[in-house]
This record gives sequence, C-alpha cells and structure tokens, in this order.
Amino acid sequence: ADGWKEEKSDKKTGDLVESRKNSGGRKIYRCRAKIDMPAKLMIEAITDTDHVTEWNTTLTDAKVLKKLNDDCAISYQVTSEGGGGMVSARDFVYASKKGYNGKVFVMGGKSVEYADAPKSSKIVRAVNGPGCQMVSPTEEANVCEFVWLMDCDYKGWMPQSVLDIAMPIAQTQFIDCLRKLADKIKK
Repeated sequence: ADGWKEEKSDKKTGDLVESRKNSGGRKIYRCRAKIDMPAKLMIEAITDTDHVTEWNTTLTDAKVLKKLNDDCAISYQVTSEGGGGMVSARDFVYASKKGYNGKVFVMGGKSVEYADAPKSSKIVRAVNGPGCQMVSPTEEANVCEFVWLMDCDYKGWMPQSVLDIAMPIAQTQFIDCLRKLADKIKK
C-alpha cells in the first residue's frame, strides 16, 4: 500500500528488510527487528558514537566531530567492506538529532558538508539522505523493537545489482551485531 516491498525476511527471528524508491528514484531501505534487550540499553549503545565500533562490525571508525548540543552532533563514520567484500569501504559525515516521540526514541539525520571532516583519497565519500533509527519498547520489559530507515547514495562506480544485495546485508549485519551485544549484556 505504501510502496514498501520485501527484500529479505527471517522466519525464525521475524526480521524484515523492505525497500522502496525515494522521490529521486533511488532505493531506500527499512529494516525491523525485535531484540532481547531493554530499550534503554539499546539507546545507550547506538548513541555512544565514539564506542559504537566496539560492537558494531559494519563500521571500522566512528567519532563525533562536533557536538552542537546534547541532542545534535556531527559525526564521521567509515563503513567496513560490505556484501561479502563486494562493496568497498565508504565514509560519510552525518548530522544527527536524537529525541523521543512519545515512548519511541528516534535518532535521525542526514549527510552534511563539514570543513573539518577527515578526508581520505582511498575512501569514496557516501551521501546519506534523510534517515533514522528508532527504538520502541514492547509489551515485554526486556525486548525492544528496532527500526532503521536508510537512504544511502554509495557514490563511486557501483552496479545497482550489487547494491541491491549489499544494502539488505548491511542492515541484517547490523541487527546481528545488536543481538550479539544483547547476549553480552545478559551475561
């Protein structure tokens, strides 16, 4: 009805990755998953940019470049090679804002130009359109729902067929990282 179509789903976990075209005709992706972790702990993990690479293997580098206020920051991130090595590393500069919409935590943002951002001749700069990560509590106290809306223009020369495989893999890889983190927290 709203134009989303399934890309990948996992019967066992209920994880779902969907895609649709944005106004510019590029595919954007949305994944949903339930994670056995209290919402509060997940929010702490995903908002601690300077330590996110300790558990999130989809990134090799992440750091806050400028804190604008308690809720807004500009960060620099480098992705690990994706899609089983099909997609080389990319970096991006991202402005984000975090806050609550009722009980739902939302951290949204998009790529920005920032003069003091690191530059590397070896890494292509990707551009993220508007996107967000949301964490919602569920009926169960120690389970939360995670939703990630990703609109990423990978730049560089990349066949669409490769991106169509790599993007859902990047999202499910991130979900796996969250589950491993949840297991670690439980122990």
